[in-house]
Amino acid sequence: MRVSRTCSSCVIFFFLWTGLGQAQDMEIQVELMGSLSAQSSRKGDRVFARVISPQSLAGDAMEGKVSNARAGGKFRGQSVLSFTFDTLQHRGESIPVSCQVMSVTNSKGQQDVDEEGRMVRKSNNVAKAAAVTGVGGLLGGIVGGGKGAAIGAASGAAASIILIEVGTQGPDIRLDPGSRVTLMAKSRSGPAFASLTSNAQGGAPVPVATQALAQSAAPAPAGAASQSQAAPASGAVSGQPNLTEVKSDFVAGEKTLFFDDFSDMTGDEPPPHWKVRGGAVALKSGAGIRQLTVEGERIELTPNVKNLPKNFTLETEEKFDDPGDIRSVWYLCDNNWDGPNGPYMPLTVYTQTQGDSLFVSVNQHSEKGGEELGRTTVKVDFSQPVKLGLWIQNGRLRTYVNGQRIIDVNQVELPPILQAVLYSEYGENKLGYRMVRFAESTPDFSQVIASSGRYVTHGILFDTDSDRLKPDSAPVIKMIAQGLQSNPNLKLRIEGHTDATGGDAHNLDLSKRRAEAVKTVLVSQFGIGADRLTTMGLGASKPIDTNDTPAGRAQNRRVEFVKM
Repeated sequence: MRVSRTCSSCVIFFFLWTGLGQAQDMEIQVELMGSLSAQSSRKGDRVFARVISPQSLAGDAMEGKVSNARAGGKFRGQSVLSFTFDTLQHRGESIPVSCQVMSVTNSKGQQDVDEEGRMVRKSNNVAKAAAVTGVGGLLGGIVGGGKGAAIGAASGAAASIILIEVGTQGPDIRLDPGSRVTLMAKSRSGPAFASLTSNAQGGAPVPVATQALAQSAAPAPAGAASQSQAAPASGAVSGQPNLTEVKSDFVAGEKTLFFDDFSDMTGDEPPPHWKVRGGAVALKSGAGIRQLTVEGERIELTPNVKNLPKNFTLETEEKFDDPGDIRSVWYLCDNNWDGPNGPYMPLTVYTQTQGDSLFVSVNQHSEKGGEELGRTTVKVDFSQPVKLGLWIQNGRLRTYVNGQRIIDVNQVELPPILQAVLYSEYGENKLGYRMVRFAESTPDFSQVIASSGRYVTHGILFDTDSDRLKPDSAPVIKMIAQGLQSNPNLKLRIEGHTDATGGDAHNLDLSKRRAEAVKTVLVSQFGIGADRLTTMGLGASKPIDTNDTPAGRAQNRRVEFVKM
């Protein structure tokens, strides 16, 4: 792959380095626990990573913070992200460190590319290094071209700051949770790494989420406001995204009726949970992505779901590779499907790509005629997957694109929906579906917790194999926070549950950290008193569905709130 000499996007990492001090360097590989992006990261955000190797430090936390984040518009349209790793948390002890980067691998295991597969290359910009850091020469760079990324310590490497610049084609550079960074690190003060008690000798390191939780739950200084009255803090306090700033109000349905992420589909077989007519589809996978790709010009895909409830949600994630004129339509039928011109289509959700925008139209049909409920055009970034949401609740219909509410109408009377059909046109080798989910609408938190004492939600979502919350979780967490604020006597136990993918010990630890992450956000961002919340992780020990299908696994991944 040939990389252009013009860098249209770059990310800059600053790592504290103190030259060839007395402390002995140690190679440490860490795994990011949250996303880093020139577009979404903010100055002051905490950066958390878990040590993978060496074995003596495995499970420890490496911490730092973002010192600068700018996306596009400046530096010739380039994006800039700067952060430091400065502290190792080992068995309850904080050890200041300095680090020098050796290599970077994205969450899909690919070296020298970001999450979207954009090739990175080094930039030995000595002038910029001197201007930004006062260093007479750049001390290292990431080597692109598909070969192993490496940092070389140049002569005269006695400066305090190392400037590492990574450039690529594209509007952003992003590293997701699970991305790995190999560091050459040393202790700046305190004990040398070689003298530390090995984690392999027994005991366990303190999880990152527990440390953040302990900080957010610490007693306030004398004269300060109590936690329950404290102003919400930014997401940087807990290492989580700031959910208070998320404007989306889409609440994904609670009871999963149909879910498919194509994780149990093989490349040469038809999708097991769909009926295919009119053409062909194929599984395309790679770099951690699985996608049902349309191969025919026109095709009908019928998910194995029948008899939808009166109140339900529909979510899809679609990828358009060449969005010139691609049409994707959901037909929600009150009888047997009879083709796109058939009579049994009380509701259609029509989308069509138009340049850099997506046109959306929602139409109601009946024997008395048709009515367009709403239409709009919204700009989207087609280099990223597009998320479409439909929410029908008590006669109110809302449509969302990437979390943005674009159509909101009421007094919509629909007959029972017996079948759903997904129909595409002109999407041959250009359109792929990555996720589809139907679910019964979410009940009100306050009503359920008051009547049953337990509230189960699948709307609190995390990055894969991580305790970092997705911004999509904001509407549900806001609803729970409002319920706690309106009932100051309510106390809850937060339970984390996983599916059975992975080992028991790993799932148990993950579920504990996820429950603690939810508590941390409720305390630090929504001002809920920490003494009102306890946490428990149950791993995969309490399944509510099978772990043999994508839909069953989606049901088992959940957070439960129990009235105490």
